[in-house]
Amino acid sequence: MIQKNSLMALAVLVLILLTASCTGKDTGKPENTKIMSSRGAKAEAPPVSAELKEMLADYPPAIRESIMKNTGDFLSLATKALKLPPEIFVMADKQHALGEAFIPEHLVPLTDYPELTLSRKTLELRKIVIPDLLQMVSDAEKEGLTLVISSTYRSYNYQKMLFEREVKLYGLETAERESARPGTSQHQLGVTIDFGSISDEYADTPSGKWLLKNAWKYGFSLSYPQGYEWLTGYRPEVWHYRYITPLGTQLQRKYFNDIQQYMLMFLSENRTRLLSITD
Repeated sequence: MIQKNSLMALAVLVLILLTASCTGKDTGKPENTKIMSSRGAKAEAPPVSAELKEMLADYPPAIRESIMKNTGDFLSLATKALKLPPEIFVMADKQHALGEAFIPEHLVPLTDYPELTLSRKTLELRKIVIPDLLQMVSDAEKEGLTLVISSTYRSYNYQKMLFEREVKLYGLETAERESARPGTSQHQLGVTIDFGSISDEYADTPSGKWLLKNAWKYGFSLSYPQGYEWLTGYRPEVWHYRYITPLGTQLQRKYFNDIQQYMLMFLSENRTRLLSITD
């Protein structure tokens, strides 16, 4: 009797094991463990779109919508831009001072390049600017235009002298709109150029019109456009272009309403987060 009961118990145990195997309810299966682990990992990481949406919260709707509709392309361009020499996108404005000790590396005298038309012989720029500048000057000349380079790199002390002169001539309020305090000028970066007459009239000259239409192709961006003094801190300067590379101007035009200040602010504020979500 005992033997018979043992055999029946054994049969029931075998039946239970077979049933569990066939129905796949064994929670120890490697496949199930792998799936659950994968799902768990995805749940822990916030979506890239959520990260970008948070970064863009304070930017104009047109910029937010453009980036959110094309996150893949935007992140690709932004990542490439952030891998350029970091000084290309350094902020230099009323809120971000470079300091008295800042001197850009690899400054070269523009007299080394006879192709350039200079207003004076003491002008310098960072070497990284030169290839695209030479190409731009050459292409303008093919259309019968001469791009006169009037101001480039300025040291902290030189900018200090200019600002103090503006204050004496026009008063502090006007000087603040037209001249940077020492340490806050884009010219101290060594990648900025004032072209032509350095006056409002330059906008109506053939060279001024050509630059406004074509400078971006060579990596040059108008720093202080019409209608954005509230953002940049300076009245419009139709002669003032900063070199941010062709990749930078492409990013600016596609995703930042073609406004340099918006792009520089975004890259500066979110550099670490952008690189972390694209690694």
